[in-house]
Amino acid sequence: MARLEKIDSRYIYLAVFLAVLIPLFRPIGLPITIGEQTRDAFELVDALPQGALVIMSPSFAPSSDAEVVPQMTALLKHLMSKDARFLWVNLTVEGSMYATRAMDSLKDEFGYEYGRDYVITPYLPGQQTAIASIASDIRKTLTVDVSGKSVWDMEAMKGVDSVSDFDLLIDFNTGDTCIYYLQQVQPKGVTVVAGASGVTVPYLMPYLGSGQLAALLGGLRGAAEYEMVSRTPGLALSGMDAQSLSHAAIVLFIILGNAAQFAAKSKRGRPDGGPGDGARNSAGGARNLDDRACNRGAESGNQNGDESGDDNRGGTSR
Repeated sequence: MARLEKIDSRYIYLAVFLAVLIPLFRPIGLPITIGEQTRDAFELVDALPQGALVIMSPSFAPSSDAEVVPQMTALLKHLMSKDARFLWVNLTVEGSMYATRAMDSLKDEFGYEYGRDYVITPYLPGQQTAIASIASDIRKTLTVDVSGKSVWDMEAMKGVDSVSDFDLLIDFNTGDTCIYYLQQVQPKGVTVVAGASGVTVPYLMPYLGSGQLAALLGGLRGAAEYEMVSRTPGLALSGMDAQSLSHAAIVLFIILGNAAQFAAKSKRGRPDGGPGDGARNSAGGARNLDDRACNRGAESGNQNGDESGDDNRGGTSR
């Protein structure tokens, strides 16, 4: 225990760093339970017909990247295994970037081709107004893609006349965009699913309870559950391993630190290790103080006696 008190804090930082880093490269596969919300989302996507039309809306900022991107990747893998066709609607400035990254990372694995299987539209400002416009007339609202080509001339969007022709809309959000979709697009007969950051989940739960929102994935945990239920392990499961292992390491160091501190306090209270030693030492210390006081008194008396003798000798001589 004495060694724990003197351990260099840098070793603790290193241990926590390794607890985070190692599972990211070599996932441990710690078991997690599949929540009802995640299972509902999986079953909904799994029931879609081959070649279903899906609107994907990455409505989140980089601050939520670590939570929401794994959700998007897990759902994309499942949808692409069913040959779904995608229209990417971007209500944030970063949306088209996330859409391009996601498709570029998976298109070769699933044999997807831009224009034939998916289309990415540019940033559409206005959020609530933009979504209302999409619900009213999607062909007039989204006219060109990110490269300036006509959206509706592409093979992926053949047969689309209105928003009602889409089988599913998935909004990955950290704000109000999902609610706007529920207000404007869901009444048109489009099923709406949300992937949200952890702090946004309570905000959307009433809509899930009312049945307006068909399914909801929440945070990194939701993404990890979806990877597990769809049997496509990826970033989320390794991230959950890293999070769980780092938490375990921190708790272990807290326990060891408290144990060392308790042992040190006990040792300081009983320096010789035996019960009652502290009391005996205190009594011995008091006796030593008395002895020293007596010695000082004796020395003082001797000194005074010597001085008196000198005075007497001096008087006789005179």
